[in-house]
Amino acid sequence: MRPVDRDEQNRKNAATLLALVGMLLAGLALLGLAALVIPDILKILLVLAGMIGIGVIQYLTWGWMLERNRIRDDDENDPPQP
Repeated sequence: MRPVDRDEQNRKNAATLLALVGMLLAGLALLGLAALVIPDILKILLVLAGMIGIGVIQYLTWGWMLERNRIRDDDENDPPQP
């Protein structure tokens, strides 16, 4: 396995984030147009926004914060002994 270049990894992450934000904005624009045509869709969008908000809180709590504060075992990074 080749060594990971931090700058290259950061560039890839930035490009991925930019693509994700672009897709999110395009989806929100389509939902906004649908809300103009069908006003009752706003209720569905509010429920969807609430579910996404709960998911973000879960990700921040369980996926990001706990992983950063996890206590690592001493033998976790050691290669296996023959």
